[in-house]
Amino acid sequence: MNYTDFIHNLDSRLELYFKEQKNFICCKKQCSACCEKGDYPLSQYELEYLMEGYSNLETSLKIKVQENFKKFKKGGKCPFLVDKTCSVYNWRPIICRVHGLAYICPTGEAKLPYCANEGKNYSKVYSSKELFCEPIKENLDTKELLKDFPDVVIRNLYDWLNYN
Repeated sequence: MNYTDFIHNLDSRLELYFKEQKNFICCKKQCSACCEKGDYPLSQYELEYLMEGYSNLETSLKIKVQENFKKFKKGGKCPFLVDKTCSVYNWRPIICRVHGLAYICPTGEAKLPYCANEGKNYSKVYSSKELFCEPIKENLDTKELLKDFPDVVIRNLYDWLNYN
């Protein structure tokens, strides 16, 4: 399976998960808190796909992204975020696609979006490190989802861009 087919299949699964969990998810258009501070871990497959999306942007948008890259720091605002909107949304990495969902980690514990602590996703059913609803029963970590791809390397976006 190639990466594009994989993403289409993943998106179909995620669409069902988001419908199943919709009562607990508060994500809205232009709520970009998850894109304004992070490391954005992704694989080389995702990076290649992301850059394909970048290459398809209109010139004016590319210029804005390039300006963001000049200011990009580890742990900072994603350079693809322009006016609180993802400029490469259709090509976004897995971590961005699954953000908002609570799911089971390899340890058997639920992994929640960080914004559960900020009164957003799952905050109605999460308190004191306890989740009062069923998380998705699939491990949605990037490395797990890409286990069938050869030689998966995961780095944060900053490190990919500064990798020699």
